[in-house]
Amino acid sequence: MLALGLALALSTQAAERQVYLVATVQLDGSSLAQSIFLHEPQITELQGCLDAVLDGQSKRDWLLYRHIFRRDRFKGFSGHIRYQCAYSEQRFSSWHDGPRYNKPYLIGVNDDAQISVVRTPSQAQCMTQLRALPAARQAQSFCAMGNQELQP
Repeated sequence: MLALGLALALSTQAAERQVYLVATVQLDGSSLAQSIFLHEPQITELQGCLDAVLDGQSKRDWLLYRHIFRRDRFKGFSGHIRYQCAYSEQRFSSWHDGPRYNKPYLIGVNDDAQISVVRTPSQAQCMTQLRALPAARQAQSFCAMGNQELQP
């Protein structure tokens, strides 16, 4: 009976997690970054996300995880985009590019490709929390501004 209950709990937990693409633009030489959390309902495994990223980058046409980072806002600066596919039990509001990336988040993606996102009061406090993490977790985490809400 205990094994059946555990199996049901695990299958419920697996059903609740979703695959997200975390796309982050980081200004080179700084801690300034913006991240978005994109979800495609038909992609349920990491490999599907990884394939969509490779396809989007090679064709420069994102049929899945459609997004455009406005590079014109970074004129005079260099930066890079990092894509991470991961599972999350957390939910995020839909993403719409807009001028207000005013929500600081401490974002981590662990070795099991599990996202952890915590809203912080400010970018400075996010950096303080990041530095306080153990070295292994610190290496898997970063601070970024977002414009999506964490859903309850």
